[in-house]
Amino acid sequence: MKVLIAEDTRAIRMIVAATVANAGHEAIEASNGIEAIEAFKDNGSIDLIVMDAEMPEMDGFDATQAIREYQEDDWVPIIFLSAHDEDDYIQRALDTGADVYLKKPINAVQLLGQIKALERIADMRSKLSNLNLELRNVNRVLENMARLDGLTQIPNRRSFDERVEVEIARCFRNQSPLSLMICDIDCFKQYNDTYGHLAGDTTLQKVAKAIEGSFHRATDLVARYGGEEFVVLLPDTHVNDAFRMTDNMIGAVEKLGVPHKSSKADVDRVSISIGVASADGQTALSKTELIERADEALYQAKESGRNKAVLSDKENCNE
Repeated sequence: MKVLIAEDTRAIRMIVAATVANAGHEAIEASNGIEAIEAFKDNGSIDLIVMDAEMPEMDGFDATQAIREYQEDDWVPIIFLSAHDEDDYIQRALDTGADVYLKKPINAVQLLGQIKALERIADMRSKLSNLNLELRNVNRVLENMARLDGLTQIPNRRSFDERVEVEIARCFRNQSPLSLMICDIDCFKQYNDTYGHLAGDTTLQKVAKAIEGSFHRATDLVARYGGEEFVVLLPDTHVNDAFRMTDNMIGAVEKLGVPHKSSKADVDRVSISIGVASADGQTALSKTELIERADEALYQAKESGRNKAVLSDKENCNE
């Protein structure tokens, strides 16, 4: 432990420091309350304080109170030393923030006993702090996992639902465009019927990575929407720019070369169809309306042959 010793009498300070050293701890010395506060702030990992009550410039009461206020919710044990043993004096020390009160002259055995007792408390406090840190880390991992699709390891529907609300609000606040794509693997039921669900899961993983790899901005979101559907959310992206990106997506999936002999699309391999819609930041548009527009465009893409992208007919396609 690091033990801060605040004592104006050099001889007493040396006795306390020797006791601390004999207990296997590091002693940091201060000769008054002001120095004690400065030492405490400069050495953020102080584990124990031995504080004299009567000191020049700033006494132990004021120094203890200042340290407690500086710590806020944190806690470090403080042993108070004083020549007084009146009840009101002891009560004042405890009210100020002292944990243990020892009367001078110092009894080295008593002091060592208190140091060892508080050392055990400090150890338990350190372990508890470490456990809390581990718990926070675990909770953070679990929270991240809750936002990932277990199969494809890309963001899931929950991630999309939370993010799209934020982006729609930002779109209208900043009057900036927001584009949305809904993608669907063509004839995926027939694929599963032909090749089996295990192959279907593998294909979902490959398609997810192919789509995700088509976008590189940190603000872009590719998520699994459900079943064989994926969504792509593109902040600050005009619908025409988004539509041009669909060629790369369709090409990336086709390049996977996953056979699909039962596909009704114009290729004999796995392909995707895409519906594209947007909010322009000028006209009020809800999350539901934006999704419906993209979904209608997706339906048109599938009805008109699949393996293609269709822009919502409600879009203004002028640059």
